[in-house]
Amino acid sequence: MKIVIILPTYNERDNISKLIPLLEEDILPQLKHHTIQLLIVDDRSPDGTAEEVKKFMHKWKNIELLEGDKKGLGAAYVRGMKYAMDKMHADAVMEFDADFQHNPKDIPRLIKAMDDGADYVIGSRYVPGGSIPKEWGLDRKVLSVFGSLITRVAWLNFAIHDMTSGFKLAKTSFLKRVDLDTLLSYQFAYKMHILHDIVKLGAVVKEVPIAFLEREKGASKISQKDQFDSLYVVMRLGIYDRKRLIKFLFVGGTGFIVQLTVIALAIRLANLHDKQFVAAMIGGEAAILSNFMLNNLWTFKDTKAIKQQGSFFRRLVKFNIASFASIGIQGTVVFIAEKVLGPTIPILGMNIHTSLVIVIPTIILLVIPLNYFVYNRVIWKTQYLKKHKVAHHEVS
Repeated sequence: MKIVIILPTYNERDNISKLIPLLEEDILPQLKHHTIQLLIVDDRSPDGTAEEVKKFMHKWKNIELLEGDKKGLGAAYVRGMKYAMDKMHADAVMEFDADFQHNPKDIPRLIKAMDDGADYVIGSRYVPGGSIPKEWGLDRKVLSVFGSLITRVAWLNFAIHDMTSGFKLAKTSFLKRVDLDTLLSYQFAYKMHILHDIVKLGAVVKEVPIAFLEREKGASKISQKDQFDSLYVVMRLGIYDRKRLIKFLFVGGTGFIVQLTVIALAIRLANLHDKQFVAAMIGGEAAILSNFMLNNLWTFKDTKAIKQQGSFFRRLVKFNIASFASIGIQGTVVFIAEKVLGPTIPILGMNIHTSLVIVIPTIILLVIPLNYFVYNRVIWKTQYLKKHKVAHHEVS
């Protein structure tokens, strides 16, 4: 397997002068079953970093230099990834910082994890055996831990522990399927967008514990602007992932209003005071019709089933059949509540129809989860969960 280790640099002459000999003499000789190349991506460093690299290129032929304008860390890595895939024909690329915060001795361990079956390997600080620098202040430690936690919550992905690691190894068979030209950020948050997309592609992810080290020279490059940029990327991707659920809940809220209105009208106009469960079922059917129209035209309009499942009427019938369970649940719960509590319930000095009171928690706790499952897996068959299933492992 040909692996390209991408090293982005800007004013890293002192670090690169130590790192390259260390890699070439101590680390890469351990990796006899792979072809390892170094790609230094320099943003025209004024300190002469590129000139230092060129000296090493005469001694070791597996080194390449890619120069470009300074546009951010993410832009440098993306430039390097494209070059590694298109020009160097890499089978895998490794993101590795040149400032010694990543330990070169961990490189063989990440490659071993890929040899054992991973498509995407993360050098993780937050699995057993991993750590962050003791020299960091409390604010930096909290920021690092909280940043990864908020990403896991926003993406509802609790299998991966270190979402913000910059030490990664990715198979190009997956990386080529990520649109590197439309990332939401080309600063520090680039890594989170790529992680997000590779996970969605179904890559087998492994986390290898690493000790993240303090920089030997220079100061941290992370600014407050980078922090807000990362939060923006995380939240936007989280919302994008949940956009169907958000639409579904909005449509459900509309149907809920329709249902309560129809229940109240049915009780009043059809004199169903003593048979409120019938009014609840009529209201449920009205909500179903409303939900079907809006879901068909908006929430699930991008699914293949819209074109494959025949006529509008056929889908409507199928939708009703699949929704009978929710109607039955509402009718049954209201019937029992009416028998136990009576036709009305006193609330804030007013007697409210039992059906209007009971149907609210019934819909929230039972009907909405059931309907969302049925709509995704039966009516519109998005197969979202199956398509985006992720295999994840931790290795020591």
